[in-house]
Amino acid sequence: MLILYSKANASVNFFQQVSDSTVVEARDTIPLEEQKYVPSTRPSYYGRDRLGDPFSNYQSQSPLLYGNPANVELQYEIDTGFNYTIYERMGAIYYRPISTMSFSEYDRYQTEQLLKNYWKGRGAEADGETAVSGRRLIPKIYISPVFDRLFGGSYVEINPKGLVNLDFGAKFQQIHNPSLPIRQQKSGGFEFDQQISMNVVGKIGEKLKVTANFDNNNSFDYQNNLKVEFTGFDEDIVKKLEVGNVSMPISNSLISGAQNLFGVKTELQFGKLFVTGVASTQRGKQDQVTVDAGGVQSREFNIKASDYDEYRHFFLGHFFRDHYEEWLSNIPRVTSNVQITRVEVYVVNNNNDTQNQRSVAAFMDLGEGKVIYQKNQGVIGNSGKGDVPASNGANNLFEELRNIDRNVDQVDQTLENSPFSMVQSTHYNRVQARKLDDREFYFNSQLGYISLNSKLTTDQMLAVAYEYTYNGKSYKVGELTEDYASRPENEVIYLKMLKPNKVAPLDNLGKRIPTWDLMMKNVYSLGGSQINSEGFQMRILYRDDKAGQDKPSLNEGINTTDVPLIELLGLDRLNQAN
Repeated sequence: MLILYSKANASVNFFQQVSDSTVVEARDTIPLEEQKYVPSTRPSYYGRDRLGDPFSNYQSQSPLLYGNPANVELQYEIDTGFNYTIYERMGAIYYRPISTMSFSEYDRYQTEQLLKNYWKGRGAEADGETAVSGRRLIPKIYISPVFDRLFGGSYVEINPKGLVNLDFGAKFQQIHNPSLPIRQQKSGGFEFDQQISMNVVGKIGEKLKVTANFDNNNSFDYQNNLKVEFTGFDEDIVKKLEVGNVSMPISNSLISGAQNLFGVKTELQFGKLFVTGVASTQRGKQDQVTVDAGGVQSREFNIKASDYDEYRHFFLGHFFRDHYEEWLSNIPRVTSNVQITRVEVYVVNNNNDTQNQRSVAAFMDLGEGKVIYQKNQGVIGNSGKGDVPASNGANNLFEELRNIDRNVDQVDQTLENSPFSMVQSTHYNRVQARKLDDREFYFNSQLGYISLNSKLTTDQMLAVAYEYTYNGKSYKVGELTEDYASRPENEVIYLKMLKPNKVAPLDNLGKRIPTWDLMMKNVYSLGGSQINSEGFQMRILYRDDKAGQDKPSLNEGINTTDVPLIELLGLDRLNQAN
């Protein structure tokens, strides 16, 4: 053993000399201030193995460092001189050199270990980490013994449980696309999410119990419960009294029970007679869904006349709107003599889709001959040609626009000054817009309206360019792709505006804004798809305020009394064969 220790000491001294030599050499060649920190995913601190016995050498208590393997055993043996010999073994192999302790040293070590384990156990108890209940957040509150007879105890106990989880972050992105304005190249925002789940149980004595729970992730409000429960003893008449969320399940084929009630429920006992009563409001309802063969579901729907499908269906111009009912007067035959051959639709781009982007200038009065907002004003003046087909030549606006500078940085100044005297977001919109794919909308080639697959937001502008034939003659409104293909990207193209980015029926002076009438208000969404004509029924009702009833016909008028509204509106003229 002495020879072994001597070799170990010699070995240590040898490495120490090498280490000192290395430090001197490094200091002579590279100054310390020039050594830079290099980031690394590996830790810069490494735990060192213990030297000697486990008692006289300090050991780090960090949980990040591994302790001894599970198969290492620590054994103590006492000799006749009351000295302890400590063995560290791994099976039959000595894992460490043998060490010794006197009786007083061993006694002091055991006392420290017992005290440490005691306080560790008390701390775990207080934090509720053991099977023994931890300390209460709100201790019991003892009240007057007068309540003992009423509630079966003279204490108040409140036990809250739950969690509050808050997630806060931010997500920003930048797209270096020169075709986008600087403000649109950056997008993003803050993201905030919270989860609150709380449960409170309060007791007064043994009889009264109050339970309340709340979770903001619940799908329905009725899942957040509040309940006050009074439970009597065996000798009491009032067995149970519940206030709040109650239920009354009944295992009877004659009377069905009820769930999800909010009210009062009581259970009484008079001798051998038990009485259960409920007075409540029912927050749930029972519904029946009929599914025919093939998985077809039948249901009723009610739609108010004011709940039309807004911001999706638009006339291409007032010429088509003004003749809409005339062309449909001989249903199912459409007598318009109109054939729309091509429509290009542009909307303000509210997402980061950079495909088919273009700077556009859309005008309210473009292509209008009769309904002109800027009539007798600006360059249009009285150039409107009346009730003529929509075209770029219906008034002189398009001809005047062709002679101005189209540069995107100059066009606003030109349009807002004389002789145009236009107002942005009213007479025109100059924006960066995206051309819709043909699959994103539908147009009726005979009646002159478009239907978008997706509903527009209130601040999204909608503009079009189209061409059609009427009575064999060709017309065009706005500029189509081939009209501006050779123009640079910094020049705007001219379109017909169907919806400005500010929607209103009247302006500040009470004058009607023509684009309000271009949005169709006679299209309703049924909220379903693949609707079968077989078994489909439609009724039109009006509310009679005097009688307080919904009626299918009017009670006045020579030609309207007792005539169904669906017949008056001409919606019953088509059968399955049109």
